[in-house]
Amino acid sequence: MKYRVTTIPVDLVLFFWQRIPGLVIHNLAKARTLKTIFWHLNVDGLHGDYLEFGVAQGNSMRAAEIAEKTSFSKQIGVFRINRNLYGFDTFTQFISPVSSDIHPTWSGSKFTASLENVQRRFRRNSNIFLIQVDANELVLGEQVVAASTYGVTRKAAILLFDMDLYSPTKSALTWTKQYLQKGTFLIFDEYFSFGGDFEKGEARALHEFLNENPEISIRDYS
Repeated sequence: MKYRVTTIPVDLVLFFWQRIPGLVIHNLAKARTLKTIFWHLNVDGLHGDYLEFGVAQGNSMRAAEIAEKTSFSKQIGVFRINRNLYGFDTFTQFISPVSSDIHPTWSGSKFTASLENVQRRFRRNSNIFLIQVDANELVLGEQVVAASTYGVTRKAAILLFDMDLYSPTKSALTWTKQYLQKGTFLIFDEYFSFGGDFEKGEARALHEFLNENPEISIRDYS
């Protein structure tokens, strides 16, 4: 009897939890991470903006928007730091010139929403800026696109990379080097993709970037 008393509530919770779509669980995990990070940034009093690469329908941007507004507590002396939120995306499709970026899921127009639809979702937010660009073109040869091109003028507090593929992620990392500061959080949405192959995807992009910039050091946060 004791065994059933213990297992019945567990089974009941699992019955409902495991029927939540995987995509929703994935997005909720990102939302939790963003909430925690915005909180820690405000605790430390670290200024800077939020830059997101790979907006899709805007779910992560919505999570960041809410976290930016709510991650403070006047009672204990943690105050809100107003931040701009920038979202970069093709708003059309996945794009990569690299053959190793071929993936059964991250291809074509999957997960894509038009710029107009995403803008409509955030029409009431004066601190959110959506920029239609192919991230592969943020770096052309050895030339990095000028910092002022997209209106980002302050250092970054958070960089979220959610383009899944190596080529656009590497280009975005190289471009955002100019916005890094001590304390910037880097979030990689699919770091363990491609079966955990370090020669592909976001993992390859980060490792190459760090090898090319030995003056930059990072540590894991969880």
